[in-house]
Amino acid sequence: MKRHPGRLALATMAVAYGLLIATVVSGRTPTLGLDLQGGISVNLQPVRNGEVVDDVPAEQLDQAISIIRRRVDALGVAEPEVSRQGNTIQVQLPGAKDQEQVLETVGKTAELRFRPVLGDLGSTLTGQARTDAETKVAELSRELGLPEGVTAQQVLEDEQAKSPQTPADPTAPPQVDAAPPTTTAPPAVPSGPAPTIDPTTDPNTGGGLSARFRQQDPTTTVPPAAPTSVPATPTTTTPPLNQYGISISDPKFIELYQLQQQLTAQTTPPGQDQKDVPVKLADRNGFIYDLGPTQLTGTAVETATAGIGQDGQWTVNPVFRPGPEGIDLFNAIAAKCNGGDPVCPSSQSGPGRLAIVLDSEVLSAPAINEANFSRDQIQISGDFTEEEAKNLAVALRFGSLPIELAPQQAELVSATLGEDALRAGIIAGLIGLGLVFAYLFAYYRLLALLTLGSMTISASLLWVVMSNLNATVTLAGVVGIIVSIGISLDSSIVFFEGWKEDVLGGATVRTTVERSFSSAYATIVKADVASLIGAGVLYWLSVGPVRGFAFYLGVMTLFDLLAAYFFLRPASIAVARSSWAKHPRRLGIPVDVAPPEVATPAAEAAR
Repeated sequence: MKRHPGRLALATMAVAYGLLIATVVSGRTPTLGLDLQGGISVNLQPVRNGEVVDDVPAEQLDQAISIIRRRVDALGVAEPEVSRQGNTIQVQLPGAKDQEQVLETVGKTAELRFRPVLGDLGSTLTGQARTDAETKVAELSRELGLPEGVTAQQVLEDEQAKSPQTPADPTAPPQVDAAPPTTTAPPAVPSGPAPTIDPTTDPNTGGGLSARFRQQDPTTTVPPAAPTSVPATPTTTTPPLNQYGISISDPKFIELYQLQQQLTAQTTPPGQDQKDVPVKLADRNGFIYDLGPTQLTGTAVETATAGIGQDGQWTVNPVFRPGPEGIDLFNAIAAKCNGGDPVCPSSQSGPGRLAIVLDSEVLSAPAINEANFSRDQIQISGDFTEEEAKNLAVALRFGSLPIELAPQQAELVSATLGEDALRAGIIAGLIGLGLVFAYLFAYYRLLALLTLGSMTISASLLWVVMSNLNATVTLAGVVGIIVSIGISLDSSIVFFEGWKEDVLGGATVRTTVERSFSSAYATIVKADVASLIGAGVLYWLSVGPVRGFAFYLGVMTLFDLLAAYFFLRPASIAVARSSWAKHPRRLGIPVDVAPPEVATPAAEAAR
């Protein structure tokens, strides 16, 4: 840089402007907040018997916010904001227009439900994985001699329709492997759409495949039982009953069935998630379950805690209410799951499983290791992390949306109002910039161009960050950006004034520039760090649009430090070494000094 400072300045400009051009060409733009593009704002407050209450624990409010965030995400609103201010939950949905839909979605009471797992549908395949699966399906279909257009599901339904052991209801899910171990069963086929899952790579949340309900035993350390291996498919000499002549016990048929189920797997929309009908729901990782009708709800649970079990693993310990509305309901479905009843069929890894579902999301799907439980001696164990265990305990403890929320204020913010606010902010910023640069040009002449270049570099980098991070821009954020203009100008002025004083003291323009910048940059860093501390504290303590103000103020301050060092400094050195340095007045220095090559002895001594 010392030999070719202009190259560093040009490289900095190329990087900043290149990133800006790439971002614009890719079509990415910052997301406007509610006050700039319009939308819907709702304030929800906890109520009890129709009256607003203030004694709601923060844990309950946080659980409610978590549920509302998931609901809002399903609306497809860009950059929604759900925050808590005291006991009020504020929901801001930029771009939303249907106020009734929003109120119905965010305000309805959720219900914790216990549903038996009928089968695993696997994760929805996308991208290259989907292409590979489709290729494999075509290959398996040819090898099995399956007619074009006929699916493995149709073959299975045809087989079961002609089997004397098939239930009378043809729409019932296939339960060929759901019989108890002591019962003679036909050749094993998928129990519903149940793909083979490797326990070591299972994507399920909430304890994974090792999650299970079991009776607490405080005196014995019980290590987590690894899922049993998938039993080998028994051989059979029974000829196929289906019209296609395909053995449903053939491993190739089972693989085909599983792949086709994954390719067609879709979850039940939240609006169609009715408690008394079978549904297909996913966990947070996108793993989809085929679930039966609800057997009991969260009202059966009295409380729940999370802690470290005797085996050193995180566990969840629910306590059910006594009587027919609590533990009796749970034991009724537990007996069916443990015994392989068609209502809760056995899984490939052992007993049937009971999924814990909250707001159309599967939190965990533990196997039932006992047929009967004491209400306060139940433990859900598995490969839980601390966060998973505590989240599941909170969901069980509250049983449903932990508090009843009622909208106290709902307003539709006009897009026109937002556009007016954005236009006013842009006009105010441009007027301010114009006045500032008029002053700079009058006072520092050509050096004002360096300040302009430094600020455009900072602005370019800010646009890139806003666009690629999907940061929401609010009117408060615009104010933060405008305020940061003053910080950038201060950096230039501190440097220019120091440089001017050194020249007026007898030094040459060329020889004093680097020393002046080093001295000024130390001051610039101290001032900018003070601004960063203020922005950081404000961001940490505030909520809503005020955080946007703090965020953009902090980001622009960081970019000012970078632009000053990588552009303003080398560009100033290049100017000092150019012919412009022969005329200091053009740089806002009101003295005439000798050119660097014929510097006077006094100037050399000052240097």
